[in-house]
Amino acid sequence: MKTNTESTRTEAGTTEATNYTAAYATLLTKGLERLAEAGKTSMDLAVKQNAEVLASCKSALNASSMPGLFLFDLANQAFEGYVTLQKGLLDMAVQQSTAVIETSQDYGHDSSNTKAEIANLIQQSVDRSVAAQKSVLNFAANQTKAVSDTVKKQPGVAGTPVETVANSVQRGVDTVFSAHKEVLDVTAKAFRAVAAKA
Repeated sequence: MKTNTESTRTEAGTTEATNYTAAYATLLTKGLERLAEAGKTSMDLAVKQNAEVLASCKSALNASSMPGLFLFDLANQAFEGYVTLQKGLLDMAVQQSTAVIETSQDYGHDSSNTKAEIANLIQQSVDRSVAAQKSVLNFAANQTKAVSDTVKKQPGVAGTPVETVANSVQRGVDTVFSAHKEVLDVTAKAFRAVAAKA
């Protein structure tokens, strides 16, 4: 039989462990957020450096009669889009990590809610995963459209088979990506149903 003193010590130990866990979780979350911000800052610097290098190359070659300088603009747009995509994925990773940390903190406190919390975490994970995959698809679709539009704007392309091919490629990519997004939505819906039953 536990004495009142033993019970008080156990409760104090549990409270102390909980406080340490909460403090650690807070530090971990802040660390992840700072790491993501540092990554974004370095990506912004890379975008600036890339733009300067491409502008310099384009400027140096502009005096020549070299065709295809528009490719420098496409490369710059692609790199900027890639960095924007990476920043979004970093944000999603931080959100996911924060959700896991918060759920793990609550896991030991109230076991009656654990099942619902895990189901909610799974739901959030699926939603973030689908959002990340759609971001990648949108990035690829935007890059394909930029290339297609740029090719069609080049002198002598209008009304030629090159324009027809550019249009066909764009329609094909749009169709494939649209179908892929539908598959993602159906899959996410199935996961949500399973998580709701858990």
